[in-house]
Amino acid sequence: MRTIAASLVLAVSPAIPPGFAQDIRPDTEVVFLLHGMARSRLAMTTISRRFKKVGYRTVNFPYSPPLQTLDEISDRLLLSIAQNTGGKRYHLIGHSLGNIVIRNAFKKGYPPGLGRIVMLAPPNRPAKLARTFRNFFLYRWLMGDSGQKLADDAFYETLPIPTAEFGVIAGTKGTTLLSQTPNDGVVLVEATKLKGMKDFAELRRTHTFIMNAKDTFDFAKSFIETGAFPH
Repeated sequence: MRTIAASLVLAVSPAIPPGFAQDIRPDTEVVFLLHGMARSRLAMTTISRRFKKVGYRTVNFPYSPPLQTLDEISDRLLLSIAQNTGGKRYHLIGHSLGNIVIRNAFKKGYPPGLGRIVMLAPPNRPAKLARTFRNFFLYRWLMGDSGQKLADDAFYETLPIPTAEFGVIAGTKGTTLLSQTPNDGVVLVEATKLKGMKDFAELRRTHTFIMNAKDTFDFAKSFIETGAFPH
């Protein structure tokens, strides 16, 4: 069954070498983009295109939880950064599970040049939906060890807080079926917050499509360039 899962994921998230960068211009800063759970790098195409238009290089980093552990994914991210930046300044933008990959990589440490981090709808505390579905076969099959860790309090206690400046953007266009408190349909607004964040913003967006919104790009660009969101 795991082989079938691998085939399905690879069909929507084609494998590319760890060092593959799009729009290669070595004189500019690089933005690394990490997609969310049960998605592919195609989900970050819109925000990638917008950053390219304003002069950044982008690396749309692919990963597949059914095929690799969280530690293996984080190691691949560090390798990709080392191969694509040459010690120059770079930034990280993660959506959902992508932020857990980013935080997990701090256990080993990032190559020189790390600038700022923008977290889009990050599950910075155990996700309610992950706890609900953690024992469902399909969820475990698709998410690998990453899905189980999203529901585990003990795992979050070992997850580093970024040492670089980071900002959090939470979506609020959720549903009362998930919670009576503000949420994006998957993650509670309160669960996105993390000690040490330099800035925090709420946008009227859903979890699934927050990365495609123009205001999300505007806020992310502002934080990368100034260390603050527009207010």
